Amino acid sequence: MVERRLINKIQRVMGYGMTCPLHIVADDGKDYILKTRIKTFDSNDEPFTSSKELFAEIFSYLYLNALNASYIPKFCLLEVNDETLSLAQKFANSQDEREKQAYENLKVSKGLNLGVEFIPNASKSLPPRNFTQEFKRLTIHYDARLMNTDRSTENPNILKDSNEKYWLIDFGLALDSLYLFDDLKSKTKMFSPNEIYFDKCCFKDYLFNEIERKNIKHLRSKVDKVALNNIIQNICKITHLFEAKSQEKEYLAQIIAKREQSKRIFNA
Repeated sequence: MVERRLINKIQRVMGYGMTCPLHIVADDGKDYILKTRIKTFDSNDEPFTSSKELFAEIFSYLYLNALNASYIPKFCLLEVNDETLSLAQKFANSQDEREKQAYENLKVSKGLNLGVEFIPNASKSLPPRNFTQEFKRLTIHYDARLMNTDRSTENPNILKDSNEKYWLIDFGLALDSLYLFDDLKSKTKMFSPNEIYFDKCCFKDYLFNEIERKNIKHLRSKVDKVALNNIIQNICKITHLFEAKSQEKEYLAQIIAKREQSKRIFNA
């Protein structure tokens, strides 16, 4: 499915990203950005572990990889274990809040997490007018299908490398900013993916405006529902994320499969 790697060295905590990702060196000698689960607190100030963001990231990268998508970095699964915590011990009592949060995240993230290949000498992208029409087209399609609508002018989550190539990163808020998980598990109403998940995903403040979204050429490539089901089952089996009933997993595959076929997803 995906390569699995051990972590040999922790370089630093990155200065961006709600999950406080870490720049690490894996056992293949390559640099990766490590995305983990999150230790957070509920409305009663009780600690709990959020795995939604990590599931959304892994699912998005696997889906895009199945599409043979351009503009996404290579990725792997990175194992967090006791040795990883030892390497990160320097952050445990740091005065920097992001470093302390990264350490707390690691403590609740033993097992397999996501590693996205580090892009050296990368900078934040230039304004959208510098993008090619094909880059815009693919970005809009990928984000619309995955309900990844937090990409904005201020925070595009697009990097440009030293060869002037653009890379799409950060899918932690895909799947309708994670509200999808609550809907899938809802016991109070009859869930209807056909009705709910075409108009609910909102593109307010999105990087590309409504005119650009409506005028793009449709992307024919897609991942069939069987393959989508396999992706979801493999993620759950290997990483123990998204502990859901089989019907809920089928709904998720159905939603993505339906979104692949409709231009309505660009108009929400």
